[in-house]
Amino acid sequence: MEYIVVIFAAALAGVGTGLAGLSAATAMVPLLIVLCPTFGGEHGAFMATAVALASDVLGSAVTAGVYAKNKKIDLKHGWLLLTCIISMCTVGSVAAYFTHQTVLGGFSLFLCVAIGIRFLVKPDSKEKEESPGTVKLTVKEIAVSLFFGLTIGFGTGFFGSGGGMMMLIVFTAMLGYDRKTAVGTSTFIMTFTALIASVSHILMEPTIVFECWDYLLISIITATVFSLVSARFANRVNAKVVGITTGIFFLYLVLP
Repeated sequence: MEYIVVIFAAALAGVGTGLAGLSAATAMVPLLIVLCPTFGGEHGAFMATAVALASDVLGSAVTAGVYAKNKKIDLKHGWLLLTCIISMCTVGSVAAYFTHQTVLGGFSLFLCVAIGIRFLVKPDSKEKEESPGTVKLTVKEIAVSLFFGLTIGFGTGFFGSGGGMMMLIVFTAMLGYDRKTAVGTSTFIMTFTALIASVSHILMEPTIVFECWDYLLISIITATVFSLVSARFANRVNAKVVGITTGIFFLYLVLP
C-alpha cells in the first residue's frame, strides 16, 4: 500500500514541477507523512523531505531541459538569486534536522492550500515584457535577489521546498520574466538546490538510504517521467488552463 502512495505522490510532484515549476516536496511531503507509517517516526518528516528532494533533482533537470530547448531559461538577471539560494540550502537543512516534524508537516500542508488558492484566484501570472538585455543588475534587482535568494534558499533546506512557487513570483513580478521563462529558470535553479539539500539531509541521516532506498528509487523514476511529460505538455497548452488545473490539484491534496 505504501508503494502505491509513493508512486502517486511522486507522480503528482512530477506534474507540478513540469507544469508550473513547483518543487516535488510541496506535493510529496504531506502525502508521505499522512499516509505512510514509515515516515511517522521521530524524524519522519525529515526523511520524507529527503525523499522528495531527491525526486526533485532529476525532475527539475528534465523540466529545465525542455524549457531550455524552447529558449526559456535566462540567468542574466537571475545569477545573484541563484548564488544566494544555493548558499543557504545547507544552513536550512541543518536547522530542519533539529526541528520537530510537526512544524515541517504543518508548513507543507499550509503551503499546498496557499498554492491551490493562488492558482484558482490568479491562474496565470501576468507577463511583463523582458527588459533590454544587459548584464549589469539594477539596485532593485540586487535588493530583490539578496532578500528573496537568502530566504528561499533557507526555506529550500529547512522545509524541503525547492522554492519553485516563490521563485516563479519573484521572476515574473519583480524581475520582469515572462511565465515560461520564469518556470524554466526556476527549475534550472531547483536542480542544484534540491541536489544540495537532499545530499545534506542524507549525510545528516544516513539511515534514509538503507531504510528508504526502495522509496527513493521509485519516487525518483516516477517524478522524473511525469516531470518530462508534463513539461512538454505545458509548452503546448494555454497557461490559464494549466494554472486552474494546478490550483484544483493542490487543494485536492489537503482538503477532504
